[in-house]
Amino acid sequence: MNHLGILVKSAAKIDWVYNLARAAGSRNKTVWVHFAENGVLGLHEQQIEKLMPYAKISICRSSADRLGSATELCRQYGPCFAPPSAVADMIRHCERYLVL
Repeated sequence: MNHLGILVKSAAKIDWVYNLARAAGSRNKTVWVHFAENGVLGLHEQQIEKLMPYAKISICRSSADRLGSATELCRQYGPCFAPPSAVADMIRHCERYLVL
């Protein structure tokens, strides 16, 4: 396994995501993390900055819009916004994926 995908749907799981990404990265694995639904709220925590060196990050734009956090997120992470098809891309490229 060289690629791990993580779909984050809960802001409460950000610690798990960081630990998984760091462990996989230390073993030279590529980690893709896509934040959707309430997982977008996890991007307001400082730990997301620690996650960036270990994972390719994408953010569901429609989730951010619906939760009213798109403006703030765009200012901080604008290039990371992705369409809903980003999850399909992650699944296609990753041998394993998790939903948290």
